[in-house]
Amino acid sequence: MYISRLKIQNFRCFQDVEIEFNEGLNVIIGENNCGKTTIMKALQYFFKGANNSSAMGIDDFNKNIIIGEKPPEITFVLTIQSSNHEKAQDRAVVASWLTKLGSPWEATLTYKFFLPEVDHKKFAEDIKAVDDEDQNRKKWAILEKYLKKYTSRIYGGNYESKNRADQEYLDKFHCEVLDALRDVESKMFTGRNALLKQILNFFIDSDLLEKDENERKTVQEQRNQMFETDSSSLVTNMIARISVGKIFGLADQTGASVGGHPTLGGQLDTSDVLSVLKLMIKKETGIEVPVVNNGMGYNNLIYISLLLSKFKMLVSSEMGENAKVFPMLLIEEPEAHLHPALQYSFLRFLKDEIDKHEISRQIFITTHSTHITAAVGLDPIICMNVNSHGEIVPAYPGKVFSDTPEDQSSKKYVARYLDATKSTMLFSKAVLFGEGLAEQILLPILAEYACKSLDKSHVSMVRVDALTFKHFIKIFGAGIQEERKKYAISRRVACIIDSDPARLPHNVPSGKSRRWKKCFPFEVDAKPDEYTYSKVSGAVTNLLSSVQDCENVKVYYNSTGKGKTFEYDLAYENSDSDLIFDEAVEIIDFEGLESSVWSAEDKEKAKKAASYLTYVEGGKGEPAFNLAEKLKENLKAETRKVFNLPLHIKDAFKWVCYDEED
Repeated sequence: MYISRLKIQNFRCFQDVEIEFNEGLNVIIGENNCGKTTIMKALQYFFKGANNSSAMGIDDFNKNIIIGEKPPEITFVLTIQSSNHEKAQDRAVVASWLTKLGSPWEATLTYKFFLPEVDHKKFAEDIKAVDDEDQNRKKWAILEKYLKKYTSRIYGGNYESKNRADQEYLDKFHCEVLDALRDVESKMFTGRNALLKQILNFFIDSDLLEKDENERKTVQEQRNQMFETDSSSLVTNMIARISVGKIFGLADQTGASVGGHPTLGGQLDTSDVLSVLKLMIKKETGIEVPVVNNGMGYNNLIYISLLLSKFKMLVSSEMGENAKVFPMLLIEEPEAHLHPALQYSFLRFLKDEIDKHEISRQIFITTHSTHITAAVGLDPIICMNVNSHGEIVPAYPGKVFSDTPEDQSSKKYVARYLDATKSTMLFSKAVLFGEGLAEQILLPILAEYACKSLDKSHVSMVRVDALTFKHFIKIFGAGIQEERKKYAISRRVACIIDSDPARLPHNVPSGKSRRWKKCFPFEVDAKPDEYTYSKVSGAVTNLLSSVQDCENVKVYYNSTGKGKTFEYDLAYENSDSDLIFDEAVEIIDFEGLESSVWSAEDKEKAKKAASYLTYVEGGKGEPAFNLAEKLKENLKAETRKVFNLPLHIKDAFKWVCYDEED
């Protein structure tokens, strides 16, 4: 079984939202203040003993609720569902909570934080008595006054039945939480700390479990006898070193010895020795240092490994009726103090462990790390984002793809290329897709020339190829089946793509196939008897078709009929700029330009733009780097040189920076 859904009402940033979870690993991402921690907190109210009235405060109520005569409530509804890896005792634990029989079965828990009905009448009277002036503030003050009377309940099964969930069965679930501000060293330094002591106690003599019962009993007795002898000798030797007479010499004079002479005694048991053990780190040099002197990142990993060891203990048959059935792990920001490579390997480890179904039944992680999202792939990711109505809603990038071969091909492509760079698009407020290296280098700088900042606007710049736009935009709701759009990430996306006009020859030599070939814009319609022309490439046409039913994804290309590529368009708009044209760019003549019907001015611009394109195509990215440096220096200059942007690029910046009405 696994936790399949969580519905949250009137709690913190959520007024009414339902989050779907995956069996196994769940990675919750999103901007700041988008409810990641709130989701983790809601889960804890079921399984961490937080279900008491003192656990909630006035600030836990969603601030958008309207306080009327009926006192507001906070509600969580948790759905538990059967899975392919169901264990024998799963259904027995949730039997009284079942709300759906058959396969898969479902069980429901409902957490309510509410004002008992006996106080409703007085609450309503107080609310009705509020005058019109500053009404909202006064109503919230009344609610806060009544909070001390609020209580909480966890119900199992259909809520209408009001059947309280039995604590015995709730205790079969075990929830461990690592919050973002954790102090792991204090929890595992010595055997006196609860976590380490629990684990040491459980795993002592664990090697005997592999032996048969008779041999295990014999060896255990031998070890116990050896420990008793050694510990008794140790206590006796210690007492012998202490001058008992000097300590208790005055006992006779005070009369204390009438009831017997004081002396020293005692014995050591196993737990006493475990308490003095310290967790040490053995370096490659052989030197051992206390764990408190170890790096915080490595200590976090050690602590998590101890928790997973604890899970082994909790589900063990050695625990008898106290064994847990469903251990789960909640980790906030596991990237804390971990360098990128370690983040990646750690998440791969967690994913592999959860796939084995041996330790934790379910893991929930919140993160801001692109390295972690790159490590886990698409399916475990739950992306909390703000929709067009200002509501925080979940999105599931792995679920936007249907089972069709085309969609599955797209999913594999995105998963393969969702590295730490490209996965920034899952965290940003908007995404700008560019077609090549030059776009990746130059667009963030060009945005400054449009008085925009991609960084300050939280826009992610992602480089793709002309034919792979179609794969990535599906995550944002473009080019997918209508019923899948509810899973898409709701944010603005701009695709800047080359117009790349092309022509198709009417006749070709025998043995050769007719193919569209790119041409310059001034060549379009020049030889209609020989070629069929298209002012834009098939990639543009297909991309426009993919986004036609998606309001948040837009395509930007040079639609003037005079554009070609990103570099060509920049050079065309800045044909007199020495920021682009220097001695390295050779101005050359092009066949067909003079016979074009374009104006002399446009022909000159096209000539220089085509020359610059010829130059950059042989530069392997270096011209883009050089131009970027010049543009950066120009931004700092007291007298800044004019640098014009093509209209479609300006419009793309306006869209992703949310100021298209400028």
